[in-house]
Amino acid sequence: MPDWTRELLARLAELRISPAREAEIVEELSQHLNDRYEELRAAGSSDADARRLALDELSEAGGLARRMQTLSQSHTRAHVVAGQPAAGLLRGVWQDVRYALRAVRKEPGFAVTIVLTLALGIAVNTTVFTIVNAAVLRPLPFDDAEQIVRLGMTNVGNAQNPNSDLSYLDLQDWQTARRTFEHIAAVAQRDVNVSGDDRPAARVAGAYVSWNMFSLLGQQPALGRDFRDTDDQVGASPVVILGGNLWRVRYGADPTILGKTIRVAGVPSTVVGVMPREFGFPDRQELWLPLVALPQVQEMSRSARLLDTLGRLRPGATIEQAMAELSGITASLAERYPDTNRNSVPRVWSAGIAPQFVAVMIALLGAVGFVLLIACANVANLLLARAADRARDVTLRLALGASRWRIVRQLLVESLLLSAAGGLCGLALSYPALQLVRNLPAESAPPYWVQFTMDGVVIAYLVALCVGSALVCGLVPAWHASRTNLAATLNDAGRASAGSRWRGRWTGAFVVAQVAASLVLLTGATLMMQNLSSLMRVDIGIDTSGLMQMAFEFRNDETPDRRLLFLGQLEEQLAASTRVKAALASDGPMGGAPVRRLRIDGRPASDAGTLPLVLLVRIGPGYFEAVGAPVLAGPATASDGVRLPDDRVMVNERFARMHFRDEPVIGKRILLIDPNASADESGAARWMTIDGVVGNVLQSGLTEGEFDPVVYGSYSADPPRAMLVLARSASGPAAAAGFVSDQMRALDPDLPLFAASTVDEALARRRWPQRIFGSMFAIFASIALLLATCGLYAVTAYAVSRRTREIGVRVALGADARRVCWAVMGTTVQQLAIGLVVGMAGAAAVATVLPAILVGTGGGSPLAFAVVAVVLVAAGLTASAVPARRAIRLDPVKALQTE
Repeated sequence: MPDWTRELLARLAELRISPAREAEIVEELSQHLNDRYEELRAAGSSDADARRLALDELSEAGGLARRMQTLSQSHTRAHVVAGQPAAGLLRGVWQDVRYALRAVRKEPGFAVTIVLTLALGIAVNTTVFTIVNAAVLRPLPFDDAEQIVRLGMTNVGNAQNPNSDLSYLDLQDWQTARRTFEHIAAVAQRDVNVSGDDRPAARVAGAYVSWNMFSLLGQQPALGRDFRDTDDQVGASPVVILGGNLWRVRYGADPTILGKTIRVAGVPSTVVGVMPREFGFPDRQELWLPLVALPQVQEMSRSARLLDTLGRLRPGATIEQAMAELSGITASLAERYPDTNRNSVPRVWSAGIAPQFVAVMIALLGAVGFVLLIACANVANLLLARAADRARDVTLRLALGASRWRIVRQLLVESLLLSAAGGLCGLALSYPALQLVRNLPAESAPPYWVQFTMDGVVIAYLVALCVGSALVCGLVPAWHASRTNLAATLNDAGRASAGSRWRGRWTGAFVVAQVAASLVLLTGATLMMQNLSSLMRVDIGIDTSGLMQMAFEFRNDETPDRRLLFLGQLEEQLAASTRVKAALASDGPMGGAPVRRLRIDGRPASDAGTLPLVLLVRIGPGYFEAVGAPVLAGPATASDGVRLPDDRVMVNERFARMHFRDEPVIGKRILLIDPNASADESGAARWMTIDGVVGNVLQSGLTEGEFDPVVYGSYSADPPRAMLVLARSASGPAAAAGFVSDQMRALDPDLPLFAASTVDEALARRRWPQRIFGSMFAIFASIALLLATCGLYAVTAYAVSRRTREIGVRVALGADARRVCWAVMGTTVQQLAIGLVVGMAGAAAVATVLPAILVGTGGGSPLAFAVVAVVLVAAGLTASAVPARRAIRLDPVKALQTE
């Protein structure tokens, strides 16, 4: 027996040592045996001989294991009686941390693999949760934000579009009859022109708000005063409140701006206040006007429900009480105004992000959860593999007196250390991802109060991810390691023991989970990419390359006659150029258009609510030539520079086929009724004659299918306040835009053009939800596929290394390459099959849920499922083929010589 062992036993027999010190000694003995094993291996001993000699030296200690176990039990009892369990636990945990650090230094490659695997899963989870926290969980930046609710209406008779906002007249009635609410206020977002000073006219994001909106929000101006009730009455002097950013950028933070007059939407308005710089309610507005200044708001009927409405509940009031009160008010209005309010019921819900956006965020959070699950399964399999390799080390610790809880705790501490390192790396990886989200285009940016920053909630989530990952990854391997059979392990047996079978079942379960989760993510990504591809192939009906569109809006005080005069002058200016083809329209291709109810002369009249819907686009001379739409029938009135008469319209091919089939179209009379107009206004609508048929042009919607039925009429009958200029030039879009801008400045320098872009760019902006969320799903699915493939490779490679002797025996007995390959890949194939079956249910759920939470996403197709399954099977077989190829090439002699 070595001298150091005799001396240690002699001293331990006389000393009363604490459990912590005893654990240190056990740890040192275990480390000594490992070092001795390495020395023997370096001296030329085989692996089996080195292990046996190290154990023989320990066995010469004359019952050292029993002595240490007795000491451990007695001193643990004494320590607990002494009332010092906490201090002993802390010392023990610190020793576990030191041991884990030594293990990491000993196997750095293994540790780096685990850290990077967890970092990928934690990074995507932290990124998405930061977005969810900012948009959904973080409260609104207002005082007592939980008392602020959104209000709206539901039309139970309209199945296609049941939800709507509030009308101006209904808003006034609700404000008068309220009891549960401290305030009810409305807002209408409108971009407005700002001019009237020594600076060029500019287009600014503005909003018309009720006078008490800022009081409802609990937000007061940083400079000047809030709106008063007298500011929001008919005949009041026009006033305006500037945003802090607009005040700094346009007016140089001039404190004397209060009381000055500027032109807003063409109306001289007095600046009465400046809001804080970070304030931009309801979205990213920079200027606010009283609601009464909204153009034509006084003439709006009760069916024109266009106002986004908020309410602040009184202290102690609930949403249920508010709903009951508004239901009573709405029922009273339905009795008084049955034509417009008969089927309307109120809606009350918490303020914040739109529910559709919340649903998308939850879907993304679920997707990244699958990514982390796959990463944890990978790490768990790696730890299970290492647990088998460290079985002798764990056995020695158990033999020297360590308890199973101590072994489990030490391995969990090691897992937690690796998980914490993965969390820090994941945090670093999430920063550039969040930067990409912060740099979204302005039209795609969220409301001003959604700030993608990491706060305490995100850090707590990150910590929870690290702890949860450590438990998921390390608990099963740690518990398995603590169940080591001492006799079998010390006697160099047990490779095919029950423990190995138990470990194999867990490894298979982790692989199945990886495959199933990957199938779900790949299915979601495939469906979204498939949908985006279909959107890119949508037939627009015209060649949009090089087609520019620019908008302008007349001042509020401009009469229809003055608007018509200006448009006529602009048409003359645009027609003077031979290089640019330009035309005016109320709405451009893919820009949407007002909806109208259609009545055809000579056909039986029906209830206005059941009349078919069509789109109405008001155009000027040369519109079809400018956009490239062919005139199929009738005179080319609108394409040869002649304006359509007010009582004549053109219809598209889709309209003609839908409503007239084989009948002649030209000469038919139609009536277009505004669905939001009152009965008197509907009765004043005029009959119009169809003058021709043009080719289909996509006017609204991005999904594949039929074109919308569209009616094209002259804008001269009722010149809109907002107009588009569409232009083409052989010199390119920039030349067309420059020409139009020059003509506009020559006619009215205070009437700026805005939203200038090509039609293709406008279409790309409309596709951004599908593009952004589809790309995120694709990234997550790619990470999942990479992790699953690496996991399958690692599991198969480890199985080959553990079965080297068995494979050598098979080859020595004459097994051919096909049998050896199946012996290696058979388990992988079975796990792939089970994973595909389990994951198919989740994939079907994704195919059902995605269309409901993201407009434009089609349902799943058998082809999509087949493609995903083939990709997963190919990845799995490829991952296992490399170790199988290595097994086939094993030298039987060398294989039989391995341990």
